[in-house]
Amino acid sequence: MEELRDALVRAMVDSRDRSKRVVDVLMRSSVPGAVDLWIRTAGTASMDRVDARDWVGLLALLRRNHPQEFSDLKAIAAEYPAPLPPPTGTASGDTPGEPRSLAADGDTGVVVTGDNARAVTGGLTDHLTGDHIDFRDSAFHDRVVGVQHNHYGTVPAPAQWRPVGEVGPREFGVRPTRPVPGLPDVPPYVPRDRDEDLRTQLAGNSLVLVLGEPCVGKSYTAWQGVRSLEGHRLYAPDPGEDLRPLAAALQGNPGTYVVWLDELTGHLGPGGLDLRLLGRLNDLGAVVLATMSPDEYYRRRAGTAPGDRVVAAARTVELGREWSEAELARLAALDDRRAYPAYMWSGREGVASYFAVGHHLFDEWRRVGTQLEHPRGQLLVRAAVDFARCGVTGAVSAELLRRVQELYRAEDRESFEDALAWATAPMFGVSGLLVAGEEDGTWRAYGALVSEALRSGGDLEPVPDEVWWTLLDAAREPDAPLDFTAVLDAARTALHDRVEAGDAAVALGFARHTEGDEREGWLRRAAQAGDAESAGWLGRLLAERGDAGEAEPFLEKAASAGDAGAATLLGKLLRDRAMGWLRAGAELGDPEAAHRLGQLLMADIDIDGAAHWYDIAVGAGYAEVATSYAALLRLADEPHLVEVWFRRATDAGDPRAVQQLLFNPASHSVDETVRFLEAEAENGVAMQATNLGVFLEEHGRVAEAGSWYLKGHAGGDAYAAYCLAGLREREGASEGAQRWYRRAAAMGHPAARVALGETPDSPATVKE
Repeated sequence: MEELRDALVRAMVDSRDRSKRVVDVLMRSSVPGAVDLWIRTAGTASMDRVDARDWVGLLALLRRNHPQEFSDLKAIAAEYPAPLPPPTGTASGDTPGEPRSLAADGDTGVVVTGDNARAVTGGLTDHLTGDHIDFRDSAFHDRVVGVQHNHYGTVPAPAQWRPVGEVGPREFGVRPTRPVPGLPDVPPYVPRDRDEDLRTQLAGNSLVLVLGEPCVGKSYTAWQGVRSLEGHRLYAPDPGEDLRPLAAALQGNPGTYVVWLDELTGHLGPGGLDLRLLGRLNDLGAVVLATMSPDEYYRRRAGTAPGDRVVAAARTVELGREWSEAELARLAALDDRRAYPAYMWSGREGVASYFAVGHHLFDEWRRVGTQLEHPRGQLLVRAAVDFARCGVTGAVSAELLRRVQELYRAEDRESFEDALAWATAPMFGVSGLLVAGEEDGTWRAYGALVSEALRSGGDLEPVPDEVWWTLLDAAREPDAPLDFTAVLDAARTALHDRVEAGDAAVALGFARHTEGDEREGWLRRAAQAGDAESAGWLGRLLAERGDAGEAEPFLEKAASAGDAGAATLLGKLLRDRAMGWLRAGAELGDPEAAHRLGQLLMADIDIDGAAHWYDIAVGAGYAEVATSYAALLRLADEPHLVEVWFRRATDAGDPRAVQQLLFNPASHSVDETVRFLEAEAENGVAMQATNLGVFLEEHGRVAEAGSWYLKGHAGGDAYAAYCLAGLREREGASEGAQRWYRRAAAMGHPAARVALGETPDSPATVKE
């Protein structure tokens, strides 16, 4: 690691191009602080102890968690070789680099000292291991004893290789998931459908490639396959490590071995695996197991480079990202509390990805820096997560995401387009926080975000009420991709406690989005919690189905809160109830009940019904019925009896009878009527002033009528203005008539609007 660090630093100092490439790799790794470390050390010939230590730690982290980026850095460093060390001495006092001889017949050839030495023997080039001294052209005058030191560079002796049963999944590169107290960092292995195929391929010594995209479970599947190789020992070189000493290490050490090359691409460069080395390793009892992306495999197997020929010779087992139903069933049956959430929420992104990077994506979404850098993007992801919490498991349109996001808060610091681009961009080399749906322009939250949100419980904000109602409304739209029942069920569960605590607003919200008995139940809850609007709705519902008695208290509550419609309906219901009880009283012989029942029937123009009950009251000697009876006789066109009954009522002191008697031509003179109405008008009754004007005009006293109309208009009577307009029109003063019609219309008189050519918006007055 130190050598790699030093090579990278030299590359950054001496080459702007290599420096930029290093930065690109560090940025792609997404390791926090990696680029900052480069900035501190770039352009310096040396670094302090802390930075040097941090570089080693960074490189170790990349090798463990980001093998592709680690391999890329090693490739950059390889382009900038380290300076050769000074010579350490020569044999027989020869000058370094001078040819030396061997005093014997034979062709040993040229030998170069060092672990990467080569010897040319008989025209063939072999890689040698250990330290070698070239004795060619040297002269020896006595017996020579040569001592060979067998060591294999950085490769440990095969006896030190780990038995496969002792190697854990973390050593194979399996990423840990979020720590859970009492559970291992890596969940138990779930058998995959291709396990048997892999075991079959591993049974023969060859190169076996496990193909798959990042985070599909290649390393874990490979680890499980290796454990089936009983008696094998395993060696796992670092990416970019020289593999050539492996053959020499195994030479003379018969046995069965596994060479694990995670991400084969990092082991195909100089000093890496080639066909010849692969054949020697296989012949010496080693199976080579490696991983590679499908795109890389299919691209390279048709190539002609040495590494491409190695790829073409491999046996392959390919893993898909999305797990099969059988694999998911085995996951669900796993005795691990992390298994079922993964079964529920892993989705098309796959279980391996869920466990490896899901918690990292959740942390990236929730961190404070994201809120500062991508405020709207964070809210868009929240909207998508809330959709899933609301029972929407499929993808939704970007427009619906926008609508829901805006329910949280307005956010002007980031455009919607930029927010969506950030939220959908791949992170950690796997996926964005939002995942594309099957339909163009649709998105959903990465499954692990939802699972983590549900796991975090109270750490995440509850879904706002308006989001629930918006989704329920959207689910009712034509061709909506949302399942209304699923959203409603989720809402019932999520808001249950608030409803039980008497939250009327939640109950009313449910009532607005349900039908039938359920709607009535929600209205009762809200009304009982004191919500006047719900009481009005419930009262109307009960009244429509004939439950007037039950409806009345709810309507009264709504009417008291200002619901005019509820007040009107309550009045009708009470009138109907009153008629029922008055009928009962009348039938039991009460004359007052008979009289009042007759009055209600008169209001309905039920003359015969009213006459029946008035006759009963009269027969019982009930004096208060006189005025009502006289009015009935007048409608029945029996004028010879009307005055008798009005006189009777007047003598009984009924003020209504006095007024009725004054308007009866058969009973009073014009002067007597004028005096009565004039007295009423002088007491400030504007309508009586107008009535007096009408009475006088009917009797030819037009001039007097006009003055009383003016008094009625001054008192606010619209009918007076209308009468003045008619008076002016009859006098031939059309301009004055139009002026008074406009005044009457402005005061709301419907007949005046008709006269002006307008459409009345209210019925005529009783007087008209």
